[in-house]
Amino acid sequence: MPKVTFYPTGKSGEVPREMSLLDAAEKLGVILHHDCGGFATCSTCRILIVEGTTHLSEIDLDEENMLEEAELSAPFRLSCQTKILGDVVARIPDQQMKWSKEALQELEDHTAETREIVRIIVEARSRKRGLSIVDRSTATLLLDDAKAQVDRVGENPAGLAALIKQAYGES
Repeated sequence: MPKVTFYPTGKSGEVPREMSLLDAAEKLGVILHHDCGGFATCSTCRILIVEGTTHLSEIDLDEENMLEEAELSAPFRLSCQTKILGDVVARIPDQQMKWSKEALQELEDHTAETREIVRIIVEARSRKRGLSIVDRSTATLLLDDAKAQVDRVGENPAGLAALIKQAYGES
């Protein structure tokens, strides 16, 4: 049976092959929001795949459409639609921090493909500094560096996952 691990909780366990990531989370007692009940009509069950992208089912049309609508790409998946075929490590995205209006405007300067991961990196670094809100000065310091890192990696899911792990101090 495949082993799945969820961060930041660190909970892990073996689950039946072909079980969805959402069902695996519930089985292991990991809270994963899923407003639509697991029917791929929202993107609240989004999850970051840190390791094992090749051990997951292919993205079906429903998932692809919802990811596109939410402006998300690899290493993001919808946990309700993603079946586990082998060992996987996934990260549940943190609740987003509050951003000042000015900081959000600076974030909007980034392309949709990189915006979500840049935001994750900036928020993780802000939390490490003990901040509870991203304001213009914080954004100015962190956004350019985070975007440069994402640009260097490009669309490589493994590289993007490594950046996320690094932001959370897991690498």
